[in-house]
Amino acid sequence: MKASFFINFAIVFFLLVSSCAKKVEPESTLSRGGVDTDGLSDPGAGFNDGSDDLAGLGDPLRGSFNEPDPLAPRDPALSAFDDPLNVIRPFDPVFFGFDQYNINSTERVKITEIADFMKSNTQARLLIEGYCDWKGTPDYNKSLGDRRATTVKDYLVELGCESSRIEVISIGDELAVPNADSEQSRLDRRATFVVSKGI
Repeated sequence: MKASFFINFAIVFFLLVSSCAKKVEPESTLSRGGVDTDGLSDPGAGFNDGSDDLAGLGDPLRGSFNEPDPLAPRDPALSAFDDPLNVIRPFDPVFFGFDQYNINSTERVKITEIADFMKSNTQARLLIEGYCDWKGTPDYNKSLGDRRATTVKDYLVELGCESSRIEVISIGDELAVPNADSEQSRLDRRATFVVSKGI
């Protein structure tokens, strides 16, 4: 009786272990570096080979900047407090070096301008988006994008901005141009700024 129990247990255990060891094949053969899963290199391969492979630097600005309150709703029918699109992107992106998240001296002037705006517009809220170029893994780039956005936030706080009105998000390489040249990759390594009106 005991022997048959142990034999049955061993068979069930073996079946469970062998079913867990199956190799899962990827759903796509798409590769980040232009190399397919067969190991054959195709330098022209990418996520989108069309002519529209450009990462925008943000949505077009809505409304007029000649208004006394630049954070007023862009459309009179919209409420300033429950319209998620009631935002503007009035500031230039801050660019970073390859695999870097420190802010160089030429970019600090842009952040000083943002700090002055935030201090004089006490209802403004700021979202900092961190971006990366196409090189590296998605997880690494997500982390690097977060470090870039957080570094900018920390600098704004040092300049006297309220931390509670600034949020960060990492976009990573989600909008980066795959297999981009050095100039486009430079433009993809950035932090951008979305301003909204808080309560």
